[in-house]
This record gives sequence, C-alpha cells and structure tokens, in this order.
Amino acid sequence: MIFQLIIRNVQWYQYLINAFLTFIGRSLDILSTRYVSKELKLETNKIAKRVGWKGMILMQIPIIVLGSLDFYFSFFILWWSILIFANNIEGSWYIKEIGEDQYHRDLEARVKKSKTWKIVFSELSSILRFTVAGIFIIIFLFIFKDLLAVLLISLALIIQGIFGTVSSILYLIKMKKEKIQNEEH
Repeated sequence: MIFQLIIRNVQWYQYLINAFLTFIGRSLDILSTRYVSKELKLETNKIAKRVGWKGMILMQIPIIVLGSLDFYFSFFILWWSILIFANNIEGSWYIKEIGEDQYHRDLEARVKKSKTWKIVFSELSSILRFTVAGIFIIIFLFIFKDLLAVLLISLALIIQGIFGTVSSILYLIKMKKEKIQNEEH
C-alpha cells in the first residue's frame, strides 16, 4: 500500500483504476451473498450478520478507499473477493431451489446429528485447495525460484478447476435427465 504513496510519479487515474478493481471485487462478494442468503441466515461472517445489509455496504467504503491507494492491494482484494464469490455461489442452485429457510433448517438438523470430526474433516478442502497450493507457490517462487514448479502447480489448479466444474455439471445434468426419463416411463 505504501508503494503508490511513496512513489509520487503515479498518475491520478491509477487511483481510479485501483478503486474500480476494489469496487468490482467487493461488489461480487456482496451480490453473491445477497443472491444466496437474502436474510443472511447462511452468512458465516458474524460481523456481517450482526450489522446487516446496510452495515455491510458501509463497511465496503473504507476497503475501497484503502484499495484505491495501491494497485497490488486492490488486485489482492479483487482476487480474494472472486474466491469468496465462487464459494458463495457454489451449490447455490440447491439453496435457490429449496429456499434459504429450508436449507438452513436441513443443514442445522444434519449438523446436530453428525460427529464433529466428520464436519471438520469434510470442511478441510479449502485448506488443501487454496492454502497448501498458495504456500507451495510462494516457496517455489521466492525461495527456490523454480518457475517450472509454480507453472505445474498453476496448471494443476487450472485443470482441477475446469475438470472439477465440468464433471460436477455433467453429473448433475445426468441426474436431472435420469429423473425426467423415469417420470416419462
């Protein structure tokens, strides 16, 4: 963040670009949260849940101002927000289909019956998917300066993103077609 404040030859429009990137990122988070959980029953951020929609929108103002001060900070906010957006909309078709209240009740009932270790184990995927990959990218990039390793980790992330998404979509569409075929017979 200090970079653009110290280096004085930054053009004025760079601050606008930074603010725009930050605004886009934060908008994706807010809009995807609104899409999935209008009543905020599924919101996992306790502060956001407590302050409500107006408070969440107001909380974005200082983030956008801070993001406007440095390109790399705005870029970080944008990409983190994209990841939050993706997490929010993943499986949202199901929530939209049965409704936020019913989904919340079903989830609550299942959580109460499940063992804690099963819940923790099944929710570790984000650490494996993002944290471990990020750590190895940093290690190979800055310690070993091994761009090939970084490329291979990045390719693995890209391939998993594509194939994981396509296989999930095909699985769900196949399930839908099978239901329609069973209803016709």
